[in-house]
Amino acid sequence: MTKNHIVKAFDEELGELTTLIGSMGSLAAMLFDEAVQALSQSNIGMALNVIVQDQQIDALKRKVTDRAALVITRRQPVAGDLDEILAGFKIIEDLERIGDLAKNIAKRATVIAGEPFPLDIAEDVERLSGLASTQVRQGLDAYVSRNVEQALIIRQQDVAIDKLHTALFKKILARMTEDHAHVAGFVHLLFCVKNIERVGDHAANIAEAACLVATGVLPADERLAHDGSSTTPPDIGSRDHS
Repeated sequence: MTKNHIVKAFDEELGELTTLIGSMGSLAAMLFDEAVQALSQSNIGMALNVIVQDQQIDALKRKVTDRAALVITRRQPVAGDLDEILAGFKIIEDLERIGDLAKNIAKRATVIAGEPFPLDIAEDVERLSGLASTQVRQGLDAYVSRNVEQALIIRQQDVAIDKLHTALFKKILARMTEDHAHVAGFVHLLFCVKNIERVGDHAANIAEAACLVATGVLPADERLAHDGSSTTPPDIGSRDHS
């Protein structure tokens, strides 16, 4: 919860942490967007660039974590101040995972570059990634601006990502049974869309942390998962084993 402290330097240190986390978030969001673009456009050069730049996310994580630890040591914060810094640690972890997921998408993009995926599936991947990207950016904005209303909206919007991912997962599985020549490519694509869905989960986590920073408490209701991909029967290729 934002408040002014007697020691002005403490406010400045907290503000600097918020700024650093925002910068790390902007980079993670950019790498995610570029990874998906590399996937959709079969752009190997862009994919390789994402893989290399993920190191910057790791470096920023170390920098922000060290700075936050220094603030804790120097100021020994309690109650809301401590919660704010701990929420920052949580966001840092989520941003690092978003960077890792972007790197994983980029790696698979280099493997399946040129695969002729159906237009409807390509369009659904674009829709899914667009929702996830918006979630990340708006979640970070809610954190930086301490906007609890925006954070709660973003948290609820994760349902749309889960449902779209489930539908897309089933659609890809169905196509795999019809097009055996490109099964390997579809398998890589399944992993990519799962990574995209996971980015949405991390965005929702960031929104929850933003709520904690803005109000001092986490949302009272439990966030329910609506992703049904894990319950889809793995019967791909079963007819080939007879």
